[in-house]
Formats: sequence, C-alpha cells, structure tokens
Amino acid sequence: MMASEDPNATALKVWLAQNNGYFDPNTGFCKTNSGFSIIAKTSLPAESTIVTTPFSLAITRKVAAEALVQILKNRSAVESWNERQCIASYLCFHHILNGESLNLRHRPYVQTLPTPDQLRTGLFLSSAERELFQGTNLYGAIQDREQEWKSEWNQCHNVVAGVEEAWARAFTWELYLTSASHISSRAFPSTLLSKNPSLLSSPSTEPILLPGIDSLNHARGQPVSWVVTYPNELNQTPEPCISLILHSPTPAGSELFNNYGAKPNSELILGYGFSLAENPDDTIILKIGGGGSDTKKWEIGRSSRGEEGLGAEGLWTEVLSLISQNTTYNYEDELDASSMLGEMIRSVIEKLPTSKRSLDPGQIRPDVIEMFRNYLEGQRDILDSLLAFVDAKEQSAIEKARSEGVDIVLED
Repeated sequence: MMASEDPNATALKVWLAQNNGYFDPNTGFCKTNSGFSIIAKTSLPAESTIVTTPFSLAITRKVAAEALVQILKNRSAVESWNERQCIASYLCFHHILNGESLNLRHRPYVQTLPTPDQLRTGLFLSSAERELFQGTNLYGAIQDREQEWKSEWNQCHNVVAGVEEAWARAFTWELYLTSASHISSRAFPSTLLSKNPSLLSSPSTEPILLPGIDSLNHARGQPVSWVVTYPNELNQTPEPCISLILHSPTPAGSELFNNYGAKPNSELILGYGFSLAENPDDTIILKIGGGGSDTKKWEIGRSSRGEEGLGAEGLWTEVLSLISQNTTYNYEDELDASSMLGEMIRSVIEKLPTSKRSLDPGQIRPDVIEMFRNYLEGQRDILDSLLAFVDAKEQSAIEKARSEGVDIVLED
C-alpha cells in the first residue's frame, strides 16, 4: 500500500485536471532521493494512457519570454536570450516571486521539481566527485557546460539587476543552475507538439517542458507512444494535447517508466544525473587532427559501432588519409596507420582513471560511485574493442605484405 501522496504532487494533478489535462487515478507519486517516481496503485493493462498534457501548458521559449517581458519590462533583452536562458529564468522567477505574479502560471509544476540536493547531474557533483572523472571526456564536458551556463546566467543576472536589486540577489547562480538542470533532464524536443510527434531533432527544434509528461523516469527500451489529439467531432478534447501511452502491462506497486531514447552514459550523467549498467548505447569521442578548426571528432560506440562512415571504419579511413595522400593504400600505409591509431588509443586508455581506486564514502556519494563505474566500464570496453579492430587491420596489412613476398616482423 502506498503512503499518502505528497501535497505538491496532488496539487500538480489537480492543476492538470483544471487545465484540460489528465493523470491516471490509478497511479501515484512516490518520493525518492531524486524527487518522485510514478507508481501503479493497481495493475494497469497494456495501452494505458498515463498522463495527458494540453499544449497550452507546455513551457516553450515563447511562453517563458512573454511572461518575462511582462515582469522585467525589457523586451529587447529577453528576446536576445536563448531557449535555456528564457525557460530557466522563467522557472527561477516562480521561486523569486513565490506565486505573486499572474504571469507565472506553472507554480504547481515547479513545486514538484527536484531540489538541488536531489540532483546528480554533472554540475551538481562535488569537487571530489568531479575529480573521479579526470582523464575522461566527461570531465571536460562538465567544465565546458559550467562555463557556458555561468556566462548565460551572468547575462540574465545583469538584466534582472537593472530592474530590481532584490530580485537580482535572489537570482543566484545555484537557482539558475537548478532550473537549467531541470531543462537538461526533463526537456523534450518541440517536434513532439506536432501531428506526428517525434524525438528526432532538426535545426528548428527547441527544448520544451511538458508538465506531467515529464514526471516519469527513464527505462531503456520501454515501449511507449506519445499521441497527439486535436479537437474534432469524434472526441471531446477541448484543445490540442499530448498523451503518454504505455504499451506493456504494469503490476500494482511497480514504477511506470517513459523512454527518453538511446543515450550514452556520458549524456545521462551530464544532463540527467543517472547512468545505466553496461549501457549498450555508450560512446566515446576521439579527436583526430592538428588541433583548432582542423580537429575532427569521431563518436565510436561499443564493438566499434558508429553511424555509417563515422564509426571505426570511418576513423580508420581518416587516419589513413593523414598517412598518405593517395586514394589507394599499400600495406606500408596500413601498418603506419595501425601503429598511429593504436598509439593514440593506448594513450587514451592510460589517461583513464581506475575503477579500483579507493573511494571515501564520506566524500563520494554511493550513487555517484555507481555512475562513475558504469561510465568507466563503457569507455574501457569501447577502447578495448577499438584496439582489437586496429590489431585486425594490422594483421590484414601483414597478410597483404606476405602476399607480395614481404615478410613483416613486428616488435612488441
């Protein structure tokens, strides 16, 4: 039997219902260390509609910007902000004004969002926890994101300070960071709000928040659908809305999950604050070139997978092109390329931290330790598979040389 539901969660459901939304009455919000999870109160059959959110409740850049213009009285400044600045600042002002402005209509939603102590996204890791990842791509990604977001916050803070000093004091870096992290961990692409909803992004796609829809946590491979309904003579829908439908039955007491799509642990840790053990979608970024604008990035997945022309074979072709300007390559080119690529991969492996290092539970939280180990396992597995790929290329070059009457002897 579930404990009594948190009042903020109940208020969210009531608010959704008052605004043409819906939450299955046979589900409930359960408090967790990371916020809430959605639990089935009774057994739910397949094809259950769990939650419905009207388009009018979606938090978009336009919605956020119009509210901020009314509050800050500075349209040109607000319209110069990017999507994250607008939506994050909009969320921040729900805390700063504490429901005192009629322009801030998402207070029931904001009150259900995780607090800073519940977040584990990359920028909420302590200094000691960040140091775990030193020597990995994720370590640099965390630093880059912090620098980018602080620059955005400073720009917004200067505008707020020019309007009301008390607001500026409340518009802290931690508050902005928390709101920006809510966006990174909960936002959907605006392509969901179309007649054919999709998670695929395009150059015109913007991040949006969907109160209610974003309440469910992630499970890889969870069969779900987002169904958009428009008013017509066959239904009673008063306005366009989007519904989350689960295609699998759920036993009573079990958590209900959404599916955020295929994401590597680097993205899950940086933007969402969790990881998956032996995540099959893990990738690693390798850089090839002389630095600066000439540097090319290659994203390689497990078993050296990657998009066509962009996986291990694409990386191999790129290294060959650095070895020789010819369009066809002989065994000497291939041996040089395998040596060059092998040395690069071994160098990356040597820089990786070790999962066997001593971890002080007083400094490193257990869930962060788990994220670190899951991430590191994926990085090592990909690099090991790349080394095997290079070894196979080297052996192929040796066989090619032998077929030409040249016996190759390699030193270890």
